[in-house]
Amino acid sequence: MSDTQTNRRTFLKISAATGLAVGATALGATPKPGTATSAPAKAGDVLLYQDGPNKGKPVKAADLKAGTAVWAIVADPATKKPRDATKSAVVIVKLPSGKIKASSKPNAVGDVVAYSSVCTHQGCPAKQLGDVGAGKGNIICTCHGSIYDPADNATVLGGPAPKRLAALPLKLDATGQLTAGAPFTGNIGPKK
Repeated sequence: MSDTQTNRRTFLKISAATGLAVGATALGATPKPGTATSAPAKAGDVLLYQDGPNKGKPVKAADLKAGTAVWAIVADPATKKPRDATKSAVVIVKLPSGKIKASSKPNAVGDVVAYSSVCTHQGCPAKQLGDVGAGKGNIICTCHGSIYDPADNATVLGGPAPKRLAALPLKLDATGQLTAGAPFTGNIGPKK
């Protein structure tokens, strides 16, 4: 192969790779993990209902009922889109009055706490509050039975989960809407 053919092939390969990268960026491809835009939550992000009749609407603290959980997504306030759809899901719990423990208070707004809903065992959704046994009032992963205590910084109470859920520090905006006060306090999901 001549030097001209080698240079031509090298040029074509570089051009193709550059074109793919530019095209992917223009189409909104997911950024590399660790970049600022791929963080699952940033201070000021809004919390929007993930499902149900209020899907896509802001979660307001005043609308939550004690002893209930809401599944939400952390979204960019300008676009209302999740920063990382695989890691931005949260379970928001309004605890009964006086049940919050000191470990949860720094990240709470009153009796409302929020945690990643990505189970630390195998990444299944941990988004429900149990109503019987050890699960009663606690966040449960219905896939493999991990149980987390929302009143005590989502510490593991049972099941195969090796660590607690990451907390999402909360703030209220001027309208009473829940927002992220800071990024998640730990790694999301199972350790990799």
